[in-house]
Amino acid sequence: MYSTWSTSTRAEEVGELLQLSPRTLKDQTAAGVLPHHRFGKHYRFTCGDVAEIVRLSAAPVKPLRRRVPLAELAEDFRAA
Repeated sequence: MYSTWSTSTRAEEVGELLQLSPRTLKDQTAAGVLPHHRFGKHYRFTCGDVAEIVRLSAAPVKPLRRRVPLAELAEDFRAA
């Protein structure tokens, strides 16, 4: 898909790719949250910008908390 892109891509095309509305993309770029390039009133995104947006939007993975059986917890408490 990237091979058909020109050097910069419009917000509508990036929005379609990332399943975001172009308005959301423009609002977040105007706020300085997302990487982009401006040409007058137009927002453009390079492949690098899109890759960075994807990286920024990836949810951090929380480590799973270890569940301790109540009996084991009570033993540790009694031992202390």
